[in-house]
Amino acid sequence: MSRDPAKSRPLSANVMRLMRLSRASPKNGQVVKFGRSAAVPDIFSCTKQGNLFMEAASMGFSMRDFAPKFMTSQLAGIFDVAFSESNGADGNGLVSFLQIPMLLKSPELIVETLYWIDDVVERTKDPNKAAAIVTAYEADMMKLPEALEALPEEPNRNVDELSYAFWLGYMYRYECLMHEESSRMVYGVFTEEIMRGAYRKLLLSPMGNRDLVDSAEEICAELDRLLVDVLWPERMRQLKKLQAKEIERS
Repeated sequence: MSRDPAKSRPLSANVMRLMRLSRASPKNGQVVKFGRSAAVPDIFSCTKQGNLFMEAASMGFSMRDFAPKFMTSQLAGIFDVAFSESNGADGNGLVSFLQIPMLLKSPELIVETLYWIDDVVERTKDPNKAAAIVTAYEADMMKLPEALEALPEEPNRNVDELSYAFWLGYMYRYECLMHEESSRMVYGVFTEEIMRGAYRKLLLSPMGNRDLVDSAEEICAELDRLLVDVLWPERMRQLKKLQAKEIERS
């Protein structure tokens, strides 16, 4: 059910336009969506996803691999709905969909399930992928995917990488909540490479020494300014260059 981000359908021009308006509205000097501020349930949701990403890093997955796999998956889409409807405190929607009652007991199980779903979908010839997943589970075919078999026996103890993973998961969920956007939409504009660069820059700034709960809104605003002032204009310049070359060829 998760998708290879390289093969995922790109965000439409209209979706990109709405995302731009959300961040660059003249009424919004702080860039973050006008009138939206983080509440206690939001912080809970962000922390929960931060722990999920940190667990994946602890298991041995690089964020370069895990972030796009999770953020573009239907599993993340169900998380979007679950967090939105129940503030991240109730996983019934997710459990009902996958019919795996123990799924939300630990972040490790969520990571394993994500890769198990990938493995089932890759191997099945059934066009109904959701049915194939249910059939595989009911048949007790939860064979360990190659991605999990290849993990190191010892957990990752790299504190810097674990800290980055938590920050990455936390800020991805924060962006989703602040702008009421899906995980796929947020990853569509903030790839892991962009986020890693922003994290390295953050560590060199005064905000790097502050608690993430207290600085998340400012970080979100900085990310949005980067997107509106730098990344999108650069993409437009590249697009215009490609269009000019096509015109020359024709």
